[in-house]
Amino acid sequence: MKLDRRDYLKAGAAAVAGAMLSGCSQVVRRLTPPALPTSLTLNPQPAASVVAALNRITFGARLEDVARVATLGWEEFVEEQLSPEDTADTPAARWRPRSAELLHLNTGDLFNFKEHEVLAHLQQATILRAVYSRWQLREVMMDFWTNHFNIYARKFPCAYLLVSDQRDAIRPHVLGKFRDLLTASVHSAAMLTYLDNQANKKGTPNENYARELMELHTLGVHGGYTQRDVQEVARCFTGWTVRQRGEWRRGQFYFDATQHDDGAKTVLGVKIPAGLGQGDGERVIDILANHPSTARFIARKLCLRFLGDAPEEMVAQLAQVYRKTEGDLRAMLRSLLLNLHHTPSIIRPQIKRPFDFLVSALRALYADTDGGRALQQHLSAMGQPLFQWPMPDGYPQTTAAWTGSLLARWNFALALTAGEITGTQINLPALAQAGGGNVVDAFMTLLFHRPTDDVSLQPLRERLHEQWKHTQSPAQIVALMLASPQFQWK
Repeated sequence: MKLDRRDYLKAGAAAVAGAMLSGCSQVVRRLTPPALPTSLTLNPQPAASVVAALNRITFGARLEDVARVATLGWEEFVEEQLSPEDTADTPAARWRPRSAELLHLNTGDLFNFKEHEVLAHLQQATILRAVYSRWQLREVMMDFWTNHFNIYARKFPCAYLLVSDQRDAIRPHVLGKFRDLLTASVHSAAMLTYLDNQANKKGTPNENYARELMELHTLGVHGGYTQRDVQEVARCFTGWTVRQRGEWRRGQFYFDATQHDDGAKTVLGVKIPAGLGQGDGERVIDILANHPSTARFIARKLCLRFLGDAPEEMVAQLAQVYRKTEGDLRAMLRSLLLNLHHTPSIIRPQIKRPFDFLVSALRALYADTDGGRALQQHLSAMGQPLFQWPMPDGYPQTTAAWTGSLLARWNFALALTAGEITGTQINLPALAQAGGGNVVDAFMTLLFHRPTDDVSLQPLRERLHEQWKHTQSPAQIVALMLASPQFQWK
């Protein structure tokens, strides 16, 4: 019997996705974790400001990151992270399902898979990139912009559309110009579907996307727009929709001229003449991307992410960089990250969100993980299942939002160190040996990158030494470190 293209994809889905989700290593060519360190000696001893800065621009500094900064200097290290090599050089690009490259399929073809399978693949790839990519700043910015342009995967059919949104709209632009990133998001089928723009039609405009575009994506809630601007922007985006059928073209953006309000409009005081068609939306993108409120809004959000605070002077400085460079995100980050290191007093403590906590633990302990279902379940228990925040404002950054996840974090720490997470292993004996056999000091160095006589860690070290006398269990000692306030915060 001859299989058509749909049958072939369905067969691939059943064989590949099912085996991936069960952790079958013969189907997934897993990412190769970095080699375990042969020594945990910090030479030279990094300054506290270096460690603090590294933990902001990575998902958790490894010993080799500390050594890289010592070799290059902070400025050159930042430049290296700001200019990542081609994606083919990243570990994530070598991760492939052998029978079908699901995350590289045309959007229409993804509908041949089950929704939960597509979402699980996307979560898995996100975890693996965050844990193993050499280009940590790029992955941090992927997380940042994914949250900024948040899309709820559980709203059908957003799980299918998110694959393209992540791959084609967000990833290529995280270190580029904000206007290009905004343009890609405005044309994203996932975004238009999530915020109901497919229901935005001539005569019956839907204002949902227009409002969030200005409030959350560009100007900010106090950015100077009015309800009239919301109405006018909604008119500009009438007819911007998503194909609902067609094997090849389903789930793709298209402009339906028959549903577009082609009359004249005024947005934020700028007149948009009649008859531009799809050009109305393009004009709105220009207006918003070049608006001074957008410069300040993006500058403020970057400060909050990397500094834990938004000092007015720093926000103004970054906003000025935005305006001078026409929204060059790389230039903004360069200015911010150099200040991060040279003026460490501007850094404020931040609690790690569950994703940051989970990934930083895996990185610090040189875990070998498949990023699969068992790990994803721990992330869900901690309150941050990837791509599943239902509101358009994205997962919160505030401490109060995450204090309820502490028990689930402790459970994850215990399961990780006890080797009870399917598809994820850590080699505690080898790491302890690399540290000279002193379990407490070895893992204190590994997780905190501070010298053994560091005053700020001395109370924790004393308690752990006392615990070691009673348990002689490396797993319990490391679990306690992961659960400690010192590791929960960055």
